[in-house]
Amino acid sequence: MHCSGAILAGGKSTRMKFNKAFAVIADKSVYQIIVEKFQQSFEDILTISNEPNLYRQMGTRVCEDVYPGLGPVAGIHSALYHACFDAVFVMGCDMPFMNMELVAYMLAQLGDYDGVVPQIDGKLQPLSAIYSKKCLPVLTDCLQNDRLKLIRVFEELNAKTIAEQELCQFGNIREIFMNVNDRDQLSLARNIAGRYL
Repeated sequence: MHCSGAILAGGKSTRMKFNKAFAVIADKSVYQIIVEKFQQSFEDILTISNEPNLYRQMGTRVCEDVYPGLGPVAGIHSALYHACFDAVFVMGCDMPFMNMELVAYMLAQLGDYDGVVPQIDGKLQPLSAIYSKKCLPVLTDCLQNDRLKLIRVFEELNAKTIAEQELCQFGNIREIFMNVNDRDQLSLARNIAGRYL
């Protein structure tokens, strides 16, 4: 099955104090690490950002939100709206250690579901999940009616969750799903990068 890969790069990076997409680990920015992983897995790669000039030289299509300023729900909506394929793997721009075999496994579970989302510690991980374009009407309705809590959106979707014990076959899930979104996480990421990059 064909799948687009979308990098959400719309966060404010308030905890990092600079754009976390460009935090450097092992001589590359987190964003560059993700782009290179995606290039090995997806024919269609897009970056969702309302600051497109920051990303235009990076080898992906850059698309802005259709509904700007409304957070991650708008980012996922834009990814689905602009993607070439019906299935889209959406991931935040601060996750350098994602296992692409796990992504392929999630994609294989999509079937007739609206999406496939990992669950860790009882919490959904909607910023590292597979979405089908079938989600677009629900996302549009949420955006138009100010329902912007991403977890709540899943109450309206027929999504398959992937449990923690299933995820563990792909490695250390704390590291795979690590967000480099503050300086402590950046230090940790630099320490463990040798195992992944």
